Amino acid sequence: MLTITLTVGVAASGCAVTAAYVYLRPNPDHDRATRDRLARRWLAATAVLGFTVIGLRFVWVLLI
Repeated sequence: MLTITLTVGVAASGCAVTAAYVYLRPNPDHDRATRDRLARRWLAATAVLGFTVIGLRFVWVLLI
């Protein structure tokens, strides 16, 4: 259970870093609105994975 929780937490951190990278990196193929939309999608994935980690920790405490 610890391995699963850590893996999902690392994935959430990776999504957050990717959102920042997509939003802050100027890309000639993407305008500002496209970068905003992509960053919001990555942040939504971060939120989902973050709440999943919280839920997994709660379940883990209940199982111990």
